[in-house]
Amino acid sequence: MRNRINNQIQDHPFTDYWDVFVLKHQHPINIAFHIVGIFFFYGLLFSAWKLQNLWLLLGLPLTQLIGLTGHFLFERSHIDLQDAVFSWRASYCLGKMLFRVIMGKYQDDIRQKQEILNNYQYSKDEV
Repeated sequence: MRNRINNQIQDHPFTDYWDVFVLKHQHPINIAFHIVGIFFFYGLLFSAWKLQNLWLLLGLPLTQLIGLTGHFLFERSHIDLQDAVFSWRASYCLGKMLFRVIMGKYQDDIRQKQEILNNYQYSKDEV
C-alpha cells in the first residue's frame, strides 16, 4: 500500500509524503527522539570536520536508531525500509519537522492532518 501510516489506518487521502510523515510522528516523545537524532547526526558531521577524523562518519547510520527507538517505544507506525536506512524524502521531512517544531507550528500540522484524515474516514463511513 502506498505510504502506509500504520496497521489500523487502511486508507487515507494523502498523496504528499509530508502529510503521511506528520501522522506517523505525533507522539511528543517520539518527536523528541527524532530531534535528538537530528542533532546527533549534525553533531557527528561537525565533529568529523572539526577533528579531521573521517572515522566518525561511520557513526552516521547509527543516528537512525534514535528515531527508530522512538517509534519502537512510543509510536508504532509503519516504517518503510527505505526511510529506515536513508531516503531523501525522510531527510527532507525530518528537517521540516525540526523547523516546524522550533517555530511552534508542528502541533498545528498534526491537528490539520488529523482533521483531514478524520473527515475522510467519516465521509467513507457514510457511503
